[in-house]
Amino acid sequence: MNNVPNNLRTLMRIEELSENQLSRNTGVPQPTIHRVLSGRVADPRDGTLRPLAEYFGVTVEQLRTTLPNSDAIAEPVAAYKVKAIDGQEGMDPDREVMVAEVDVLVSAGPGHHQPEFVETRYRMSYQLSWFQQMGARPEQVRVMKVTGDSMERTLFHGDRVAVNLADNKHIVDGRVYVFTTGGLEPDVKIKRLFKTSDGRLRIVSDNPDKALYPDEILAADDAANVYVIGRVIDRSGRGGL
Repeated sequence: MNNVPNNLRTLMRIEELSENQLSRNTGVPQPTIHRVLSGRVADPRDGTLRPLAEYFGVTVEQLRTTLPNSDAIAEPVAAYKVKAIDGQEGMDPDREVMVAEVDVLVSAGPGHHQPEFVETRYRMSYQLSWFQQMGARPEQVRVMKVTGDSMERTLFHGDRVAVNLADNKHIVDGRVYVFTTGGLEPDVKIKRLFKTSDGRLRIVSDNPDKALYPDEILAADDAANVYVIGRVIDRSGRGGL
């Protein structure tokens, strides 16, 4: 008998976690957690369950069979706290909102160009209360996927970040931003940014290997060709803001 769905729901209820929050805390993809909870996976792999079990302080075997002192837990849990959404159906619009993942496309040429967003099939559900806490509007937030290891151990390759597109006018020193470079070979980057008093821009990678990822200093003219897409306000995966 597959006891994982019920056991996982119980543990999530104790800590009042949604699937989306659990995904961000463990690095297990939200769709995977959703499939496990729905019972679609009859026998989840140990590799899938191990980070979940470790997070809650139980063993994989206990997660599969019987939780410690589970008989004492009987309080029901609100459904919205233990589910994530593959689509709009079943979503509680009073508490949740879906945020689309986008790929960012940039054009080559002199100066900076406003990037084009192309939506992927991936969606991530967020509680509306979270947007209020972050001071962000749902329609101004997009999910983007991290590539490369220049921001480890904050952001790992494959992590997903929530980016506030409205927070792109004034750089706050030391915050993580997604931005595009100009020129003939434009690129999309995610780094910590710092502005100097003379208008230069310092671009910093969190990876401690500065031989591979040295700080970049852009003169004021070059900094003018940088287009800030938005500030990173959340992440889902192995890293940690």
